[in-house]
Amino acid sequence: MFCLAIKHFFKLTISPTRFLVTDTFQTASIKNNILYGKPVAERILNRCQNECKEYIEKYNHRPKLVAILVGGNESSKLYVRNKQRIAEHVGVDFHVINHLMHVTPSNLIDTIQDLNNDDSVDGIILQLPLPLHLIDKTEQFIDAIRSDKDVDGHTTLNNYSYRQSSSPFVTIPVVDAVKEMLLEIGEPLQGKDVVVIGRSKYVGTPLALMLSQSNITAKSDLISGATVTICHRHTPSTNLTWYCKNADIIISAVGRPKLVTYRMVKEGAIVIDVGISKSWTDKAVVSNKRFVGDVDFDEVKRIARWVTPVPGGVGAVTVACLISNLLKLARQRKQ
Repeated sequence: MFCLAIKHFFKLTISPTRFLVTDTFQTASIKNNILYGKPVAERILNRCQNECKEYIEKYNHRPKLVAILVGGNESSKLYVRNKQRIAEHVGVDFHVINHLMHVTPSNLIDTIQDLNNDDSVDGIILQLPLPLHLIDKTEQFIDAIRSDKDVDGHTTLNNYSYRQSSSPFVTIPVVDAVKEMLLEIGEPLQGKDVVVIGRSKYVGTPLALMLSQSNITAKSDLISGATVTICHRHTPSTNLTWYCKNADIIISAVGRPKLVTYRMVKEGAIVIDVGISKSWTDKAVVSNKRFVGDVDFDEVKRIARWVTPVPGGVGAVTVACLISNLLKLARQRKQ
């Protein structure tokens, strides 16, 4: 069970296919009560495609993005494939460096430094999670990436900038993606109770910070002023259920299949699923739906007002936000 003891509150109530569209209305992303990510991603990628074309014409150089993939984590491989497909469609030069599961820390650092020193490389992705023998050095590897090539916004310098600035230059793609999905719904967060499941430095914690910020500093009044509760691995399962059942919005970013069940969701709640993992159940194999989210989607969609699917939800928007970061960094390095 998701057992843990938590009282971790933020109470800041002060307030492919082809990625080309012409005129896409907000409601195009919503079908019944399912909030799809593709139309949201399309709008971002249309802008990116135009920016990429302008960049190539101006500098005679395609923006170059390199992903480092260590081991054979299925979810990680899926994410890298999606990033490559979308990046290449936009016009980005995308490369993957595959390291075996048992790569040494020094070899991984050497790879990162080589990319740092390569002027043709505009962005570097270190695909997470890393294998177990490297996972405790994750921050060390991330901080080895030059901050002006850090498209994920994970380095200490960029992470600090994100926390301190109301408009950081590089945003964390998954946090930006959740923001875009909530903007699509178009309801103000002020006064709403939000539960974020997962407190990682790179997803859960910055998500809570964004959602609870004062509307004085928020880019949009729609995404600010919520009362946020963070649940994590030490939150007792009964407490987790209680927090979720009383939440207006649930955002899960753990990577644990069917963690959020319909019994944990009150009628009319909004459920945003950021998690993804591989499912080997007979039902998943038969329906060819091997990748699943944290939410028991088929059951939760019967009671939630809005729910995002996996795949097809936040993931596509996250990749679009990452490509947007790459183009910002590429332009900045040319100035």
